[in-house]
Parts: sequence; C-alpha cells; structure tokens
Amino acid sequence: MSIADLKGYSVPFSPRGDSQVAGAPPWHFGVDVLAVNFQTDPEQIRKLLPEPLELSRENPGGAYVWFGDWQGLWKGREDMLSLNPERCLYTECLIGVRCSHDGKEGHRVVYIWVDKDFSMMRGWFMGFPKKIGKVALGTTNRHLHALNPGMPACGPGSKYAAVCEAHCERLVTASIEVTREASPADLPKPFGTELYHTIHYPSADVDGNTVPVAHQLIQTVSSKPQFGQIWEGKGEVTLHTAQFDEHYDLQPTSVDSAFIIPVGFSILGNKLVHSYDYGPEF
Repeated sequence: MSIADLKGYSVPFSPRGDSQVAGAPPWHFGVDVLAVNFQTDPEQIRKLLPEPLELSRENPGGAYVWFGDWQGLWKGREDMLSLNPERCLYTECLIGVRCSHDGKEGHRVVYIWVDKDFSMMRGWFMGFPKKIGKVALGTTNRHLHALNPGMPACGPGSKYAAVCEAHCERLVTASIEVTREASPADLPKPFGTELYHTIHYPSADVDGNTVPVAHQLIQTVSSKPQFGQIWEGKGEVTLHTAQFDEHYDLQPTSVDSAFIIPVGFSILGNKLVHSYDYGPEF
C-alpha cells in the first residue's frame, strides 16, 4: 500500500481519514475567556524566551492567565457540533508572557493545560506547549445566570472563579469581580500583537543523533477577532507550587487588570520565523 492510499492531516492515518486526532486548518474558534493580566519578575520571563525573542520593550514584566471555555472546529468538520460535541468543546488554562521580536511587540504562551486530546495535538502543530489538565470556570453558561433564581445576571458586582489542576495537583486559580462593561478598545496588549511559539519534534534516534527532527520558531497567522459583550473587573491570580511544573516561577507581583472576553477568530496557520539546528538539553 502506498502512503497516498492513507488519509489524514494528523495521525492515526487511515483509509478514510476519519481516525485522525485533529483535522487541517483553517481552525475556527469561539471562546469565553476569563483573563487576568499581571506583573512578574522580568528575569523569569527572560528564561522562557528562546532567541531571537527578547523581553518586551514596553512591558518586560507583563504576563497573563487566560481560562477559556472553547469551541474549536477544523476544515471539513464545521458541522461537528451537530455530530459529536465532545470532539469540538473543551476547556483550557494558559499562562502567557509579553515579548518582542525584531523590535515589535509580541507574546508567547509558555504553559498551557487542556482537557481534550484533539486540542492538545492541534496546539502542538501551532507550537502551543499543551498538556492534559482539568479546568473549571464559574463563567461557564453565563447566559443562564439571569434565569437562575439564586444568581444575578452577569454585570457589576458579579464574582467568578476559575481553577486548573493536573495529576492531582492544583496549578492555577483566578477570580474576577465585575465592575463595568468594556469595549475591545479597552483590552490591553497582548491583544493586537503577534503570537510566537516553538514547534518541536524530538529525536529518538538509537545511534545517538540528538538533533530534533524539527525545532522552529513560528508566528501564528489569524483572522481579525470578533468580540461579544466584554466585562472588566478586579482580578486575582495564584500560581500554585507543583512538583513537576515550573509555572510558579512566574509569581505575580501585582495585578494590572481582569476581563471576561467572548471572542471568535480563525487561525489560518503558521509563518516560519526562525529555524534551529539544535534543541533544548535533556
């Protein structure tokens, strides 16, 4: 059998291509984000930025936590909500940092946990360093809060929390107390800046060749986002100590802002920024 007789954008390849973990771009997303922007030690951010990325020139200590309740569809399966919602709905928690490249402001997700395999693998194709975790958000199904006799509608005074855990360890917690309605123009950077990630495929060569199969710095290419009703508030975030994670080195020194952000966009793919002929030590 020829490889051309098999189908699939991702493994496992199969005769019809229906077994693949994740399909091809463009990838279409709708997400309700609970975002907390904070300051941390710039030296801790520097340790997470591979060359040619550098610290942000505008905000070298800028970092953020986003908890997201996601819908994610891929090319050819835009009807997945009507077929199997389990294959396109997921929750996620990520930690990102501000950075710069060639004098232009950008950002980079340095730690991220997600609860579905298709999102994890699709994220690897885009350089997101995704791991499996579990996320709970108080903002889920906010449109129902006004109908719940025990809850107020989302608005000033509403309070919501979010929790991320993995392997029986609590990793990140965040909260927001809503103070006012906001607009897209109120959203601080990293919105409106480029997103840079690293695609990495390690070598398992038995003859000792440790050069990665692939190690590239890429830029995400996305469509213009569309926003729903945005809320601003007072936020808190805690990065908990964990035995096998290092995210807590980015300890917040202060909180800048917090938002609830419903947003939709498409990711068209990646653009190569830099290729390496070496990889991290292991």
